[in-house]
Amino acid sequence: MKTIGKIVTILSLILLNCCKDEKLSLQRVPYLGNELRTDGYYYKYWASYDSPVPNNTTCLFLFRNGIVLCAGSFESTNLDTVDKELLERYKWLYEYKSSWGVFVVNGDRYEDEVWGSGFRLPVSKSIGIIDNDTTIHIIKHISVKEKQEFPQNYRYHFRQFSPKPDSTIANKWIK
Repeated sequence: MKTIGKIVTILSLILLNCCKDEKLSLQRVPYLGNELRTDGYYYKYWASYDSPVPNNTTCLFLFRNGIVLCAGSFESTNLDTVDKELLERYKWLYEYKSSWGVFVVNGDRYEDEVWGSGFRLPVSKSIGIIDNDTTIHIIKHISVKEKQEFPQNYRYHFRQFSPKPDSTIANKWIK
């Protein structure tokens, strides 16, 4: 019976270790620059697989404390509609670690790491060039664990927006 107990203990430890979320490799640092605006969100339009024209919007919030929030996608390109849906989504965003992460700016280079969704929250990284304080050109996406790089070519554009979500909620996951 002692052997079975030891086996159960060992398997439990292995499972607990396997189930840990991936770690962010970027360190959070306060964003003190003026290369990008932080008084709203950045958005990009994209087309679903069955549409020849963009019919969706993805939103990204940047905060002065170095936190980034990928607030998800919306089935609309009408930004007034997106604004309303964003406000309704805040409560959900506060409860889950996925979609939160950190960003850094170094000159005209933008980089972020964000937890995705699913089992063992994976980390993905985006790398881009800052065109101006209202436009980020993403040129590369990296799946951190698999160390796979995917070239990208899309731009996030800025929209002034208030109220922004409370980024300090991420302090429970990001130190």
